[in-house]
Amino acid sequence: MYSIIRIITIIGLLSISNTLYAQKTNNNSLEVGVLGAGDESLYYGGYSKFIVPLSNKTNYFTISFALTAYFDFKGESEPNAYLVDDIDMRLIPTVNFGYSLNFNKVQLNFEVPIGLSYAHTKGTLVNETIGFERDYSNNEVFFNYGFSFSPKYKINNSNSIGLTTFLPFIKDKAQSGYQIGIGWTKTFANNVYKK
Repeated sequence: MYSIIRIITIIGLLSISNTLYAQKTNNNSLEVGVLGAGDESLYYGGYSKFIVPLSNKTNYFTISFALTAYFDFKGESEPNAYLVDDIDMRLIPTVNFGYSLNFNKVQLNFEVPIGLSYAHTKGTLVNETIGFERDYSNNEVFFNYGFSFSPKYKINNSNSIGLTTFLPFIKDKAQSGYQIGIGWTKTFANNVYKK
């Protein structure tokens, strides 16, 4: 047990020192944006992402921590029943492993997000055939992963604007399909493009 703790501590210290060294050239950034999602119905929402570069090269690997949330206010229906006054929410926390390609004013980011999909549905279930109406609530959690592509245009040394897309590799009720959005990125104390 003691050797496992020591190995984890050494790996953690090496990772931190590598990240600190990478900060001399590439700095942490925060991205926020709005998006649309879904393949069966359209969801609206937003996302935020904290991005950490893992090297000091022009093109570099990244790790990022993201939270995506989107909503659908349209009632769902089944053959014998339907929901009214409902809200359908998706919450997707992920850790993204990526690679960033940089060309003057353009940045291309490729990522593999891995995390969870949490689905929450709440409303009133109505069945007119047998004449009943009752409160309905459902929660589901699934494993989630896929591929994300985000091209960005650098406005200046610390601000970028761009698109974000996500293609899920698995289909589940909590994921609700593809995502596309637009976002703004703020880079902290960036010296990369000052020449």
